[in-house]
Amino acid sequence: MNEGSKLEEIIENIMHLVQGEKVLDVGTGFGTVITKLFDYRMKDITSIDPEAWSFKEIENEFRGQIASGALRLLRSGVEEMPFGNNSFDTTLAICSLHHVNDTVRGIREMERVTSGRIIITDWDPTSSGIYNPHSPEDLQEVKDSIYSHASGNGYNFEEKGRWYLAWK
Repeated sequence: MNEGSKLEEIIENIMHLVQGEKVLDVGTGFGTVITKLFDYRMKDITSIDPEAWSFKEIENEFRGQIASGALRLLRSGVEEMPFGNNSFDTTLAICSLHHVNDTVRGIREMERVTSGRIIITDWDPTSSGIYNPHSPEDLQEVKDSIYSHASGNGYNFEEKGRWYLAWK
């Protein structure tokens, strides 16, 4: 599976949607989104992950940005975040919501902490076994949840082949 290069392609495709200066990255993972945000000159990034298994490597890679306050890493799930209302201009969940137990609760929490743009991408069921190890059924269930919430709450929804995009 070659998730990394596809993730970079996905991020490149959505970066024009990012607005404002304060950005929340939901699902730190390997730091791919963080790297791209800094490439696009973002200067105020918070990244959350409930497991934070890669924080040590990311802390080493972004030592200067963390020291300057441009990057904050926080162990937190998306379903209940420790931020006030409208704390961020843009929130990104790039191929991470399929790891969340309650997808809609996570999206609602993203809406609460975001004053502007919310951008969600995730894997289409056809990507199973190609870009990720998740079953087509699990990915379809998440896609259906995201689509149902998106269609009733003012989001745009676009099919992109092996991934999809919901944003508002």
